[in-house]
Amino acid sequence: MELNFKKYLLHEDTSIKVAIKKLSNFDNKFCVVLNKQGIFKGTLTDGDIRRGLLKGLNSKNKVSDYSRKKNVFTFKKLSKKEIEVIMKKKGINFIPYLSSKKKIIKIYIKNTNKDSDFLQNKMLIMAGGKGLRLRPLTDKIPKPLLLVNNRPIIENIILNAKKNGINNFLISINYLGKKIKKFLGDGKQYGVKINYLIEKKPLGTAGSIHLIKNFNKPIIVSNADIISDINYKDMLAYHKKNKSIITVSAKIINNAIDYGNIITKGNKILGIYEKPKKEIKINAGIYIISHKIKKFLKKNTYLDMTELINKLIKKNLRANIFPLHESWTDYGLKKNIIKYQK
Repeated sequence: MELNFKKYLLHEDTSIKVAIKKLSNFDNKFCVVLNKQGIFKGTLTDGDIRRGLLKGLNSKNKVSDYSRKKNVFTFKKLSKKEIEVIMKKKGINFIPYLSSKKKIIKIYIKNTNKDSDFLQNKMLIMAGGKGLRLRPLTDKIPKPLLLVNNRPIIENIILNAKKNGINNFLISINYLGKKIKKFLGDGKQYGVKINYLIEKKPLGTAGSIHLIKNFNKPIIVSNADIISDINYKDMLAYHKKNKSIITVSAKIINNAIDYGNIITKGNKILGIYEKPKKEIKINAGIYIISHKIKKFLKKNTYLDMTELINKLIKKNLRANIFPLHESWTDYGLKKNIIKYQK
């Protein structure tokens, strides 16, 4: 399939912030990188950005720092069969077609069948908490049903996940759980399937995983107060590639300090840095878990995800982060949710 390629072009000196915003508007998560003369210099994908973040690059870097320099491209027109063979062999979704002077002529992209886009993996949404930080908003309404953009938080999560090919959901409920179940039903109104895990007592952000039956594939787990444009397909592929028992989404944020930081050696001042900023990685509340994780859980036992992750690390099991560059908001914080409440 040929593509109207002009909107996918990106200058190598562009800020990565601008590039991320541009990528977020595309179903095909890639851009082709050019220099000032319009000559092909490389490509940029979601995966390239995540790899850059893991290497220590940040929002101040340019596209050229993140882009992939070794690419598959062609100098000749390809038939549909040739495109299909190359893409399958190389495991890629697009091929730039270049002139002899390395100017873009066309971009071939992979043909997709919408029915085959659905993932076989289930998604578990942890919706059993009391939302104590949001009281009095959650005195009578469970946190997942608070409105954001005129939709309950949990409905936003389900619709975003559906766009990523997820159509089979598990929702763990406890506090005011009947209201959540009544609102969402079996999922038919959204074109998905929803089943419920009933917590007879609060089980924390990981304890209800033990209630899952037929757990033989990696499962996506999300807190019920997180709305993000995260690419679940990429996260699943990343989890599989790294052979992780758990993959933890990580949002990189600027942690600003309001005071001057004094650097010392003994009582001697080496320097003072006014209001320094440091990029830190925070747990973004979205996970991929292997079925092997279940043996570390006990029936009807409270367990938070942080405690579970630390337990796995002590066992020297693979726990990896998946850096997020996509939009992400924690609506478990009152400052983020209050503006949507009347």
